[in-house]
Formats: sequence, C-alpha cells, structure tokens
Amino acid sequence: MCHHQRMHSRWNRVVAAALLAMLTLAGCVRTDADLTVSRANTVSGTIYILGATVDDTPETQAAVAAQVTTIESRTLPGLRDQSGVTASAVSPEPGWFGTELVLDEVPIDKLMLGAAPLITRDDNEFVIAGVIDTTGQPDVPVPAAEGERPAGAAESTVKISLTFPGDVGEVGGSSDLAVVDGNTITWQTTYDAPLTLDATASATSSAFPPWIWRGLIWGVGGIVVLALAGLITVAFRSRHAG
Repeated sequence: MCHHQRMHSRWNRVVAAALLAMLTLAGCVRTDADLTVSRANTVSGTIYILGATVDDTPETQAAVAAQVTTIESRTLPGLRDQSGVTASAVSPEPGWFGTELVLDEVPIDKLMLGAAPLITRDDNEFVIAGVIDTTGQPDVPVPAAEGERPAGAAESTVKISLTFPGDVGEVGGSSDLAVVDGNTITWQTTYDAPLTLDATASATSSAFPPWIWRGLIWGVGGIVVLALAGLITVAFRSRHAG
C-alpha cells in the first residue's frame, strides 16, 4: 500500500478528538507522555496528567484529581484498566497534582487516543495518527472577548515523545510542532493549539548501531594504512636488494 493510500485509509479510520485541558481551579493543566515503542508492538513509558493547585488542601487535591481523571477518561479511554498499566496519584513538584500512568509492554492497540489507536503497525513500519483538539470541547472555558485566549491557555501544555526501534520517517500534520531527534519524535504545544499527530517510523532497528559503523570505518582505514605501509617497505627492500 502506498503512503498516500495508507494516509487516506487511516484518516478515514482515525478521527480522535482528545480533551487534554479543562481549565478550572488554578487554570492550568499539563500532559506529558514519554513512551518507547518496541519491535514486539508494545509500548512502555510514563504519562503524566497534572493540574495546577492553588493550595495543597485535601479538598483542592480531590478537585484536581476529579479534573485530571475526566481528562484521562476522555483522552485515553480504558488505558488504566489494561494489563501492564499502573495508575497512581502523584505530586511531582509543588503546585501540581494529578495522575501518573506507568506502561510496561502494553500492546499498541490498547493505547487509544479518543476512539482509535494512536499507533498501528503496517508491515515494517509504525504509523502514528490522531488529532488532539480542545477547541469547542465541553468544559473548556471560552475567552472573555473575541480574540483573547482563555485564562491559563499559555501555561497549559501537552508534550508527547515517542521513541521507535528504527528511524523516524515522514512527519506530516503539525510538523511545525514536532522535533525529531534520532529515533524519537516529540510534539509540544499549548492546549488551545490543535495538534495533528501524523508520522511514520521504522519498526526494525538498523543492522548496526552508529558506533559499530564508526569502528568498522576506522578499522578498515587502519588496515588499508598498514597494508600500504607493508607494500612500501617490501618495495623499498626489493629495490635495495637488487
């Protein structure tokens, strides 16, 4: 299947509107995912969904917990109930409280973004497809005046990093919000900027890691130098022997 045909079919299949921010309480939400995809079609790593707290009272933490739980259930439905997922209430730094989801070799088809898997496998290629769009979603506050951003918008962020066995291929969609570093692709934006996740990555690792290639190059170069030195020495001795 060619890339454009695959793109067409998967976008017919994947329309995920994921709510990642309900700006209540202190008005800020952070979602941070750092995940590694294996050749065995599993994903491992950590996802944080955190809300800012105006204080550390049990009442405030309970309110933030309800907030981030609603975000999680709409964004990643059923994930915490999957085998290999551990969910915990966390406060990783002062002023932030929420949920930590630790994934341990969870099948990629269980990582749902809205109504469809975020990652699918197509032969020797992983396909990432989904849309994160909070605009017009229930419970998201609207600006007080047209053209203004809702309170907390700039501070409410979503960051998704995915690391693959092989190289990242084509990146489309919100490519201006994506950074590719080796086998890792990271998207980052504020909650009120729609994010289209559209990319491919190799499901197989390179035959040799870069350090082996460098070693081979240096090794072959050294052998060539030694061989040339040997030939020069033999030629020099032969000339004087004659």
